[in-house]
Amino acid sequence: MTRFQKHTSFVPFLFLLLFASIFVLGCDSVSDTEASGGDWLISQSEVVDGGPGKDGIPSVDVPQFDPVSATSYVADDRRVVGIRIGNEVRAYPHQILDWHEIVNDVIDGVPIALTYCPLTGTASAWNRTLNGSVTEFGTSGLLFRNNLVAYDRKTDSNWSQMQLRSVNGSNSGLTAETFLVIETTWKTWIQMYPDSEVLTRNTGFSRAYQGFTYGPTYSTDPSQILFPIKNHDGRLGRKERVHGIFPKGEDPKVYPIKIFSGGVRLIEDRIAGTDYIIVGSAEDDFAVAFEVGSGTGSFSAVQNALPVVLEDNEGNRWDVFGTAVSGPRAGERLKPATSYTGYWFGFADFFPGLEIYDN
Repeated sequence: MTRFQKHTSFVPFLFLLLFASIFVLGCDSVSDTEASGGDWLISQSEVVDGGPGKDGIPSVDVPQFDPVSATSYVADDRRVVGIRIGNEVRAYPHQILDWHEIVNDVIDGVPIALTYCPLTGTASAWNRTLNGSVTEFGTSGLLFRNNLVAYDRKTDSNWSQMQLRSVNGSNSGLTAETFLVIETTWKTWIQMYPDSEVLTRNTGFSRAYQGFTYGPTYSTDPSQILFPIKNHDGRLGRKERVHGIFPKGEDPKVYPIKIFSGGVRLIEDRIAGTDYIIVGSAEDDFAVAFEVGSGTGSFSAVQNALPVVLEDNEGNRWDVFGTAVSGPRAGERLKPATSYTGYWFGFADFFPGLEIYDN
């Protein structure tokens, strides 16, 4: 039995069997006959069969949403991925994403794919309009360095989630257009956005959404990693959560979530000639990053006012999505950095020797 079969309860013994069976399946590399043909932009010998097969982890293609007030299945300490496009704000609980990994959605008229890899703990939102045509994304059944390989259903091209690009097929080399997402606990999210919409359990599938797909300790236990790690890096704990910024054409620089302690903290940094502000809170379990250009002004962190986290020298107050909620620039948006949060071991494996912010 694997997690991809329908069941309604979690049994620790079956969880151990899951690890053993997936590990054995995943040790086999994938040949050209088992995936889209043509050259790969990543090492094909490291593209492995994750076990369930193509669409064996089914994407949610007709997502349903309830208001926060009608959502009772998410515990305070469970994480969600939040997004805002236009005036629509939505949350996608890990409890559902762990089982489905991709949600094809439309927010304020924009078709997006909310992608999440539970093995590397990484979430990102992609524009589903590619080369002028709207597509859906699905799970390929393949993994690269423990990370989700998605595919777009229009061309059957494969996409590396952490690399944010197509790595095989006719779209090979195409970079995903991303939208800023916030990953935090349910407790923090409902404090910030009590009027937001939340993905419901009405996915069309029967899964144990109340439980833990990979067990209650997967997110913290450094020994629970399903597939071999090629590039080990002991500078941080394997399951330590970091926020990575991806300057164009450069390897990312990461900011451990734990450094944002003592309330909301603001970091100003310059990477590859671009200025960034990174704001986060270890206690509230989030970090986000924005690009700032010349003439933007100076910023300071705001305490005890979530979702407001920043104030600038003009008196504008900005929320976690970079929207000015008051002040002379009310309604304007800061430019989000290309960034996302995930486990350190995933970043280190994908980008050996990457820089860690030293505070």
